[in-house]
Amino acid sequence: APAPLPAPVSVPVPVPAPSRRGVAAGGDPLAAGGSVEVVDLYLLPEPFSGLIAGDFGPLLVLSCRVCLEEKPVKPLSCCKKAVCEECLKRYLSSQVQLGQADIKCPITECSEHLDETTILYNLPHEDIIKYKYFLELSRIDSSTKPCPQCKHFTTFRRRGHIPTPAKLENKYKIQCPSCQFVWCFKCHSPWHEGVNCKEYKKGDKLLRHWANEIEHGQRNAQKCPKCKIHIQRTEGCDHMTCSQCNTNFCYRCGERYRQLRFFGDHTSNLSIFGCKYRYLPERPHLRRLVRGSVCAGKLLITPLILVLGLALGAIAVVIGLFVFPIYCLCKKQRKRSRTGMP
Repeated sequence: APAPLPAPVSVPVPVPAPSRRGVAAGGDPLAAGGSVEVVDLYLLPEPFSGLIAGDFGPLLVLSCRVCLEEKPVKPLSCCKKAVCEECLKRYLSSQVQLGQADIKCPITECSEHLDETTILYNLPHEDIIKYKYFLELSRIDSSTKPCPQCKHFTTFRRRGHIPTPAKLENKYKIQCPSCQFVWCFKCHSPWHEGVNCKEYKKGDKLLRHWANEIEHGQRNAQKCPKCKIHIQRTEGCDHMTCSQCNTNFCYRCGERYRQLRFFGDHTSNLSIFGCKYRYLPERPHLRRLVRGSVCAGKLLITPLILVLGLALGAIAVVIGLFVFPIYCLCKKQRKRSRTGMP
């Protein structure tokens, strides 16, 4: 049977363009505290165009483990199971569309990841570009981010000199050399002149309005709560996984997924961890009151249940101490009466 697809993931789609050295908008504000470098990480050379089928072993007529049809197949290198080329290509393309860089074997009982050569050999050119982008995005750290508009990577390197408070904010002002879009490296948003990142993030409506603008390529975008990268959902449910930091969060509200068995999870209507859009979205004060009351009730009931359980257990032990000897005595007396012993 085919492997189940993972939770949908969404990330920005790269637009290939030549690499250039990045500059800071408005002079050189980064000289006091860091430097910016734009790096093109997702253009693929053509080292895989010369690969032939023999590079992955001989073709054997076997039953494909996915479609169950007899076809010429090449066994997978990780588990030696038979998967036909058509099924493998369809599976790999679906994983790339979901933003996966570390792609697992399509065989459910195999926990290994497919090697990069096998993946690149079985992907069409347009998916190869996306895959290389996702692969590099999963490898970079928080000091490298893509341009919110054209996806050119920008690397920020700090230097030893401590900047003044004014320059501390301005040093994150970046102008992309490819599309000339001016953005803030710190919060990965359009540049907010005269407003620091904390104040700008409070203006969530402005940020959402920008993220939904089609011309900026970020329609239906949501910001990762950990690495602050904007990602875009193409399809699927609201459970998102960031391709850069692997954080699980809700697409609708942007909050992390939290779960405690007794208090519920992000999908629970009455849980304090629940999504604000699932229950009374237009009445936030009432929603907090109801959820807080439910949580407080659970906190109060929990010790009562524990005390009641301990009390019942103690009563059972006391009763057992009296009943068990009487039961043993009666059983012994009954046995004697059957044998005729006095």
